[in-house]
Amino acid sequence: MARAQPMHTPMDEDDLRPADEAILDVLQKGRATKGMLVDESGYSRNTIYNRLEVLEAAGHVRVVHESTRLFELVNDPRDDSQESDTSAENAD
Repeated sequence: MARAQPMHTPMDEDDLRPADEAILDVLQKGRATKGMLVDESGYSRNTIYNRLEVLEAAGHVRVVHESTRLFELVNDPRDDSQESDTSAENAD
Protein backbone atom coordinates (compact mmCIF):
# COMPACT_ATOMS: atom_id res chain seq x y z
CA MET A 1 0.00 0.00 0.00
CA ALA A 2 1.48 3.35 -1.01
CA ARG A 3 1.97 5.92 1.67
CA ALA A 4 0.30 9.30 1.19
CA GLN A 5 2.74 12.06 0.37
CA PRO A 6 2.83 14.70 3.11
CA MET A 7 2.30 18.37 2.38
CA HIS A 8 5.74 19.93 2.48
CA THR A 9 6.15 23.03 4.61
CA PRO A 10 9.74 24.09 3.96
CA MET A 11 11.95 24.95 6.90
CA ASP A 12 14.94 27.23 6.89
CA GLU A 13 17.88 27.39 9.25
CA ASP A 14 16.01 29.72 11.65
CA ASP A 15 13.29 27.07 12.13
CA LEU A 16 15.73 24.37 13.25
CA ARG A 17 16.05 23.26 16.85
CA PRO A 18 19.26 21.77 18.27
CA ALA A 19 17.77 18.26 17.94
CA ASP A 20 17.05 18.92 14.24
CA GLU A 21 20.70 19.93 13.75
CA ALA A 22 21.84 16.71 15.43
CA ILE A 23 19.54 14.59 13.24
CA LEU A 24 20.72 16.33 10.07
CA ASP A 25 24.36 15.91 11.10
CA VAL A 26 23.92 12.15 11.49
CA LEU A 27 21.94 11.79 8.26
CA GLN A 28 24.59 13.71 6.30
CA LYS A 29 26.86 10.73 6.98
CA GLY A 30 24.27 8.28 5.59
CA ARG A 31 20.99 6.55 6.35
CA ALA A 32 20.01 5.88 9.96
CA THR A 33 17.21 4.28 11.95
CA LYS A 34 15.35 6.13 14.66
CA GLY A 35 17.23 4.10 17.27
CA MET A 36 20.58 5.00 15.75
CA LEU A 37 19.60 8.68 15.69
CA VAL A 38 18.77 8.48 19.40
CA ASP A 39 22.11 6.80 20.16
CA GLU A 40 24.20 9.13 17.97
CA SER A 41 22.53 12.39 18.99
CA GLY A 42 22.14 11.90 22.72
CA TYR A 43 18.56 13.22 22.58
CA SER A 44 15.62 11.30 24.04
CA ARG A 45 13.62 8.89 21.92
CA ASN A 46 10.54 11.14 22.14
CA THR A 47 12.48 14.21 21.01
CA ILE A 48 13.99 12.39 18.03
CA TYR A 49 10.65 10.87 17.03
CA ASN A 50 8.88 14.25 17.24
CA ARG A 51 11.55 16.13 15.32
CA LEU A 52 11.74 13.44 12.61
CA GLU A 53 8.01 13.92 12.03
CA VAL A 54 8.56 17.66 11.57
CA LEU A 55 11.57 17.17 9.28
CA GLU A 56 9.69 14.54 7.26
CA ALA A 57 6.62 16.78 6.88
CA ALA A 58 8.92 19.56 5.66
CA GLY A 59 10.41 17.24 3.05
CA HIS A 60 13.94 17.26 4.46
CA VAL A 61 14.08 13.56 5.41
CA ARG A 62 12.19 10.50 4.24
CA VAL A 63 11.62 6.93 5.33
CA VAL A 64 13.27 4.46 2.98
CA HIS A 65 12.36 1.28 4.88
CA GLU A 66 9.13 1.41 6.85
CA SER A 67 9.46 -1.62 9.10
CA THR A 68 12.85 -0.51 10.45
CA ARG A 69 12.07 3.22 10.19
CA LEU A 70 15.26 3.80 8.22
CA PHE A 71 15.63 7.47 7.28
CA GLU A 72 17.70 9.32 4.73
CA LEU A 73 18.41 12.98 4.13
CA VAL A 74 16.54 14.53 1.20
CA ASN A 75 17.87 18.07 1.56
CA ASP A 76 19.46 20.01 4.35
CA PRO A 77 17.75 23.34 5.10
CA ARG A 78 21.07 24.64 6.36
CA ASP A 79 22.47 24.26 2.84
CA ASP A 80 19.53 26.23 1.40
CA SER A 81 20.26 29.27 3.54
CA GLN A 82 23.97 29.12 2.69
CA GLU A 83 23.10 29.05 -1.02
CA SER A 84 20.77 32.03 -0.53
CA ASP A 85 23.52 33.96 1.24
CA THR A 86 25.97 33.21 -1.58
CA SER A 87 23.45 34.23 -4.23
CA ALA A 88 22.80 37.52 -2.45
CA GLU A 89 26.53 38.20 -2.20
CA ASN A 90 27.02 37.48 -5.91
CA ALA A 91 24.18 39.82 -6.84
CA ASP A 92 26.09 42.83 -5.48
